[in-house]
Amino acid sequence: MMRDIVALCKVYMINILSNKFAFVYNLLLPIIYFIYKNVTLTSSTSHFTAPAMETIGNFWAYIIFATILNNVIVSLIVQREQGFYKQMLFVVGSKLKVITAIFLVQLAIICIELSIFNILVMIVAHQLSFKLLFAGVAVALLSALPVTLIGSVLLIFKIKIESINILLGIILFGLLFIMSVPTSYSFIGLVILLNPLSFVTEMSLQVQNTVFNTGLVNAGIWLQMVIVSLCYAIIGYYSFSKFSVNAIADRV
Repeated sequence: MMRDIVALCKVYMINILSNKFAFVYNLLLPIIYFIYKNVTLTSSTSHFTAPAMETIGNFWAYIIFATILNNVIVSLIVQREQGFYKQMLFVVGSKLKVITAIFLVQLAIICIELSIFNILVMIVAHQLSFKLLFAGVAVALLSALPVTLIGSVLLIFKIKIESINILLGIILFGLLFIMSVPTSYSFIGLVILLNPLSFVTEMSLQVQNTVFNTGLVNAGIWLQMVIVSLCYAIIGYYSFSKFSVNAIADRV
């Protein structure tokens, strides 16, 4: 099984490196926007305060969610419509192997993207922090799978390639519009975390508080994130099990 997954990882890594436009959308745009919003930080040495951590967490959330949405979920839909997914499934004989391979490749990409972004943050803030680099990787490892699971709900719908970009814009705008960071252990906070962008942002804050030892770690919010992760897992299991190998044109 591992041999097949490793072979698939090589194929998907070559494929993603050949499509460099994805990095413009997932990484370059956040970097440009961060510099634009924080250009004043370049004039003096800044520290990673609570507001700064929240801002960084917002950018991490966008990078992680956009990468998962574009390079995992949308990639699977496009591969299905083009027949490539069926070919891979025929070769390895397992849907789990294909999905695991593409996820592992994108997890590595996310870790690299966050590291590049965090290096930029340190340059802008004139401050070297290996803790920030470690926190970014930790957030990627903890949140990428839950985000993939909730994002997989798109796989059960009949989405054509022509409408994907419009759909992505609507989803990102909608989630950003309703995005809010929960600050207390409450039912409302639990509902807010169902937004994957809020989920990753809160994950980022809690991981940064833990790594930087600020004393602001909230056990109640960690419990909320575990509950939400379980909900994501149920949705993901159902969605992947219903994901058809046949293109829409073959089903109508």
